[in-house]
Amino acid sequence: MSIRVVTCHDDPIVCAALRALLGQQFDIEVVGDASAAQVAAVTKRLAPDAVLVASPALTVEHTKELRAVCAHARVLLIARADDLQRSVLALHAGVRAVLSPDTSPERLVQVLRMVVEGDALVIPVAARAHLDSAPVSSAPRTGRRGSIDLTPRETEVILLLAQGRSNAEIARHLSISMATVRSHVHRLLRKIGAVTRAQAVAISYRTGLIHDLERQSG
Repeated sequence: MSIRVVTCHDDPIVCAALRALLGQQFDIEVVGDASAAQVAAVTKRLAPDAVLVASPALTVEHTKELRAVCAHARVLLIARADDLQRSVLALHAGVRAVLSPDTSPERLVQVLRMVVEGDALVIPVAARAHLDSAPVSSAPRTGRRGSIDLTPRETEVILLLAQGRSNAEIARHLSISMATVRSHVHRLLRKIGAVTRAQAVAISYRTGLIHDLERQSG
């Protein structure tokens, strides 16, 4: 079964290039192209599996517009977001993957499949490198482990989610069932105060929870 994709850019030539690239894949079908002004309506109407958005049509800062698209499909954003805070903003809006404009075509296709088939989250390597520095926000740290009382297993799960692991990969890594992973993820969402796993990861980065847990587990 094909992965149905809508491409988004204000330049038709860019959309045509993306269509040509994805059209070479046996399991991917581009079902529509849209400008930034049209993409939310087009996504709602066509109900694709994924929307590939290339800046400057929409960037990390267009959170309202990104949320509207993310409500109906998994969104991959091609934009310059090498620092952690900008990537977190995109995740918080519901974006599933942030890719640098210099990402190779092969990597783009790989991430598209990962996001659709494995429910993964992907942020740039350059942004992940910032996790070794101070937390990215001075917001109240309501999500720290001490205040939300994460179990050791839940700590392992949120760290794996932050690495972009799918439920299946987490199950294999921890040698537990998929049902158990879903149960842990459900409890994490409730404790962290998130609706989706993308929001849970974004909140965990923004509050410094991931930084704290990685330091404790390291």
